[in-house]
Amino acid sequence: MLKILIVFIIAIVPAIIWLYLFLKKDHENKWLVILTFIGGMLMAKLILVYQVYWGDTINLIFFKVDPVDFKANISAIMGSKPVLALFLSFLGVGVLEEYGKFRIIKFIGYNRFQSIDDVIEMAIISALGFAFFENIIYFSQHWGQLAMGQFFVFAVMRVTVVTMVHMLCSGILGYYYGMAYFSSTMLKIQYMQNKKKHPILRFFKKVLHLKKSHMYHDEMIVIGMVLAMVIHALYDFLLTLQIGIFVIVVMLVYFVGGFIILNYLFNKKEVDLKLGIIGTTIMPKEDFVKILNYVQSEKEKMEDGKLDKPMSEI
Repeated sequence: MLKILIVFIIAIVPAIIWLYLFLKKDHENKWLVILTFIGGMLMAKLILVYQVYWGDTINLIFFKVDPVDFKANISAIMGSKPVLALFLSFLGVGVLEEYGKFRIIKFIGYNRFQSIDDVIEMAIISALGFAFFENIIYFSQHWGQLAMGQFFVFAVMRVTVVTMVHMLCSGILGYYYGMAYFSSTMLKIQYMQNKKKHPILRFFKKVLHLKKSHMYHDEMIVIGMVLAMVIHALYDFLLTLQIGIFVIVVMLVYFVGGFIILNYLFNKKEVDLKLGIIGTTIMPKEDFVKILNYVQSEKEKMEDGKLDKPMSEI
């Protein structure tokens, strides 16, 4: 009982600190935060159970299921290239974990997001729930197997660097999912700013007669998912190589870089716009003024001849 309590405290205290650091500026719905955190835990549980039964047949009374052991399959296919096989195996793990966390925020946050900022925050909360459950499992497994000093180092690494990797990947995916969620509005903003021409979207619009916002939505989802999976897989792969001080360098790069990237995403101008409540009666006065000022500045640019992109193309 004492072991469970200590392991729980070691895992939950850092998770609360991380939540405070990234949510201190907002007053999120507490029940939504709790539900998303639990959803992340549940997804971690499902993936760990799936991994445990690789190579085994699960009897579900009415039918049986054979979980696909993609690690073994990749190793068999890439037998002559073990390093590539190792990376692809970790990429498979990244696919499972990042897609799982993504499904949680997509399910729980459906029709609840008001800004891209909200999506990033919910993604980070899901990642913290996922990392918290993982830490509980790993701490329990290594309790008593490592010396006190070794366990302390292991625990610190898990609640700092590994948790940051989860938050970084989910935060990046959350940003791109937010861009996809508000695809129509974001396209209009980008055209007003004359930032992106989107020639590929224009081509498919002409050839296939598809809405640009729909294609933009899918484009953002794919970019976010690929980035999250590759960044996650690269971390696991580089640490597995165990090349002396290089491992410490990798962990420092991910930890410090994670802070920098997440803060950068939160500070992007379009992230904080309350896009989900435009035109409703519940928009706070300061948000309404912010959007009016933003639109006015873009109109002035258009009047000066700096912008000439018609909104009808979107």
